[in-house]
Amino acid sequence: MTERIKRMLFFAKSRKRTKTPAFLVKAFRNQGIEVKTINYRKLERLWGKWFTRKYILSTFSRFQPQLVFINTRDIPLEILAQISGKTKVAIYLPDLITLPDSGYLPRVNIPYMKEMIERGRLADFFFITNQGQIPFLKEQGIRNPIFITQGCDKEEHRIIPTNNPKWKSEVAFIGKVDEVRIKLLREVDRRFDLKVWGGDWKRYGFRCLKKDIYPHEFAQICFGAKIMLGIDVTDEVELSFSNRTWITLGCGGFLLTRYVPGLERIFVNRKHLVWYRSIEECLRLISEYLKKDEERKKISEEGYRFVHENHTYDHVAKRILEAIG
Repeated sequence: MTERIKRMLFFAKSRKRTKTPAFLVKAFRNQGIEVKTINYRKLERLWGKWFTRKYILSTFSRFQPQLVFINTRDIPLEILAQISGKTKVAIYLPDLITLPDSGYLPRVNIPYMKEMIERGRLADFFFITNQGQIPFLKEQGIRNPIFITQGCDKEEHRIIPTNNPKWKSEVAFIGKVDEVRIKLLREVDRRFDLKVWGGDWKRYGFRCLKKDIYPHEFAQICFGAKIMLGIDVTDEVELSFSNRTWITLGCGGFLLTRYVPGLERIFVNRKHLVWYRSIEECLRLISEYLKKDEERKKISEEGYRFVHENHTYDHVAKRILEAIG
């Protein structure tokens, strides 16, 4: 029988806007695990590289974690190499991954490239939030790539009513600037009352009242907008979609999102959310659902219930631990 994990060393930056590492740490602690967190970049700024690395290896030796959990690249590669093989190591990558000049997803600008492959080869478990790249990762020599969904936080991602007109619009989008998004949003903006958030959108002619969106603001945008728009940067990768899908549903928003392969394996179209496959279909669905207040309300309630009952970070943590064994 596999020994239950009781001590975890968790490496991550704070990521104050999304707070994803903090949500995962809380979820693991809710599973009864003693979690010690290390923010390497912060410690290196305070103490310098030599002392920080000595501290990490000393902490590893004293704490004797049964699992080292690393969010993306939030530990130096050479320290990972020293730890690998001495205890279980899991890497969590909530993004796509590719190699330069491979021709794989050439249009998508992905920050995690060759170095992430090297890290994955040193890990016992490599959790990634899309299904389509699992064969690719195995080809690259990553021993145990595992698809895992993201989720919402049951306490912070919730419905927050607001009457403030700042948050109100017919359609809202939260996310960074991307050429696919610009193309669609320009068409939406010509026809509907649109507000975009979370990026440098003003230079492209959009109304953007705030670049950095925090969880409580995300919830107010979801409450104020009749339709929340999802525009994932690619529709080529099976089950690769933004965590904003979970957060929007977790905050009670009505989500109209771009279809990606396999989405029907998790969600029911026109029950939990609604998806589109083209700009023309998106515009048609916006027009349709702006006229259907009760239908939007019903779908947003079903989506909220589904996510909070099945896809919070507590559920994600349990699935990660079950996969590790």
